Amino acid sequence: MEKLLLLAVVVGTAAIVILMIYLISRVEKIETIALHGPQPKGSLAVLNADKPFLGLQGVDLWDLLSGNPPPGYATDDAMPWQPKYEHILYKHIETLFNRGIEDKKSGKTPEQPESPMEIKTLRENLMAFLPSTYSSVLYESGFEIVAATGDDRLAIIDALDRTCETLFSKINLETQGLMSTRLVPPAPVTAATDEEVAGLENLGEDDEEDPELAEQTALLEANLGRDGLG
Repeated sequence: MEKLLLLAVVVGTAAIVILMIYLISRVEKIETIALHGPQPKGSLAVLNADKPFLGLQGVDLWDLLSGNPPPGYATDDAMPWQPKYEHILYKHIETLFNRGIEDKKSGKTPEQPESPMEIKTLRENLMAFLPSTYSSVLYESGFEIVAATGDDRLAIIDALDRTCETLFSKINLETQGLMSTRLVPPAPVTAATDEEVAGLENLGEDDEEDPELAEQTALLEANLGRDGLG
């Protein structure tokens, strides 16, 4: 119970901090518009056309790709960049999931993933953002899958795949197969219970110590031998 309360406090605090950062960013944009007037749609996209992802990162880039462009950009500006963001999104999902696995194996308590998060690929490094609801599911899926078995494991895999499909659909992309097939490690091997081990041992002992069975087997082998000679 104490761990659950601690986790709730940590997650709640992190969510509040993220919300405050997001609101501060929005307030600054509103102040800019109030002082200088609204910028023409797409004006910043034209100025930053030569920059990767139009010079955007973090929340602003996610908003553009998911159909809610920041001031100075238009919805159509996202279209050429959505396919190019695919490898970033794959890497972001993989990073969150694997971090959950690592934290579980290290004996750490689960935590709210950082956001935005720096994602490193062969081509570029980018501060990538995902809404906290989705990033939490990805991280917690990795954290819980380490020890999960049976129906619990299947439920985690289902939640992982559904979350990934939703994220890709938000930026008008399709996943290349289920993410769980790429990310989820093999199921843990469960050890036999003491009762099962004892039962197997007793079974072997019973076979060796049953004289009646041994006598019947010897007679059967002798009869088979005579039939074969006849």
